[in-house]
Amino acid sequence: MKILRLLTVLVIAALTFAACDDTTEGIGGSITNKIDNINISNSAFNVTTKSIVADSVLSRNNTGLIGKMKDPETGNYVKGDYMTQLSVLPTFSVDTLDYIKQANKGSIEADSCYLLVSYNASYGDTIAPMKVTAYEMTKPMAEDQEYYSNYDAFEKGWVNENNQHWSSNYNLSNTSDVKNFKIYLNKKYKKDGKTYKNYGSYIMQTYAEHPEYFKTNFKFLHNVCPGFYIKNVGGTGNMAKIWNTELIFYWTRHKTINKDSTAVSIGYNRFDGTEEVLQLNKIENDTENLKKLASKDQEKCTYLKSPAGIFTEVTLPIKDIMKGHEKDTLNTATISFPRLNNDNEDNPYNFATPSTILMVQKDSLQSFFEKSKLADSRTSYTASYSSTGTYKNAYTFQNIANLVSAMYKNKGKGENWNKVVLVPVNVITTTQGYTTVISKINHDMSLASTRLIVGTDDPDKDYTTDEKTGKKVASGPIRIKVIYSKFKEE
Repeated sequence: MKILRLLTVLVIAALTFAACDDTTEGIGGSITNKIDNINISNSAFNVTTKSIVADSVLSRNNTGLIGKMKDPETGNYVKGDYMTQLSVLPTFSVDTLDYIKQANKGSIEADSCYLLVSYNASYGDTIAPMKVTAYEMTKPMAEDQEYYSNYDAFEKGWVNENNQHWSSNYNLSNTSDVKNFKIYLNKKYKKDGKTYKNYGSYIMQTYAEHPEYFKTNFKFLHNVCPGFYIKNVGGTGNMAKIWNTELIFYWTRHKTINKDSTAVSIGYNRFDGTEEVLQLNKIENDTENLKKLASKDQEKCTYLKSPAGIFTEVTLPIKDIMKGHEKDTLNTATISFPRLNNDNEDNPYNFATPSTILMVQKDSLQSFFEKSKLADSRTSYTASYSSTGTYKNAYTFQNIANLVSAMYKNKGKGENWNKVVLVPVNVITTTQGYTTVISKINHDMSLASTRLIVGTDDPDKDYTTDEKTGKKVASGPIRIKVIYSKFKEE
């Protein structure tokens, strides 16, 4: 009998999961007469929400942002800088140093050197003129520390305004498939009392004197190149999402064939920013403006804004959900967060709607990312934005029953015991055989922003229209819909 009851609960969970959008009147009548006298009931409860300013997020990402933009929806300015280190392969070598010397009258020189900044997405006006400065780091940032997006590399001494630096003007109107811009490092470079033709010549001559510095990333970072801080120093109107930064230097070599003939050729070497070394975003938001947004619109909407902008805090009515059902099985708990359209939905410069959000317990928000956790469908969940279907223009969590049960067990333990936070995230997947699995969840560092309908426990609150546009935006308040089951007492 115990086995039958267990199987029955599993069947109910499967059936109610598929039907949790509707009432359960038909479900209960269809199965309770056949399977062990089971009672099924459903209910719905209002949830409350509010905006909270993120301040900063863990800056653990393999992409960077450079530029400055104004969010047309909220008027908030966002500025992005980033730090990148460079990786070296243990097989690195500079080809034929003797031939390079022949081309430069006995000296090892680079003809040209630059940072190639490659991006895979751009935001805003691509023809807006921008200016960037690359500072050589004073010392490498340590890998055994956690860095948040408000880190100050100058204040901490990792870089100094007086450090050697190189500037470049650029825009993002690159129409080719390969999108990038260059920061040339060709002016004279001084190090330890010695002057080099350019930064590439410094790298090559250091290699000639100390090839052992190029055997590991640690030796390279601490003895040769500690990295670069890439800073926006001029222009507003666009941002680029950086996927790779490379240090590239070219050289010429001469090889004497005979007394009257010399072979001339050109070669190059490069170092890349990779996962083996650090790349860290520095995000500057208009914090005061974000605070005003989070407070003044509290009765109308909440926000999801990235990078490092605004999250939505949700208070779940755990006690109400479980009242009178303490011994019941909570089969499903579904909640949907409808989105409010932008005032000008067709503005081409609008920030994108966050594609995926994470629901995580408020007190676990920081540790979730610091410990590189994945959503476990018990105390943390992800949901993707849907523009079509049953839950149109919304983020829907289909079943958070495990979370509700876990919170109820910890009721009253801390002021945030019944609170979760909705956070824009970037989900990285890998393929294992024929299965795609989530391998990493990071904070979303792209430019994204949306408004959500605010949740309140006011039963008279009208959610049916947007006050600004007059358009219907939702059919009712934000509610968590739950389905219970229990065996009838014999």
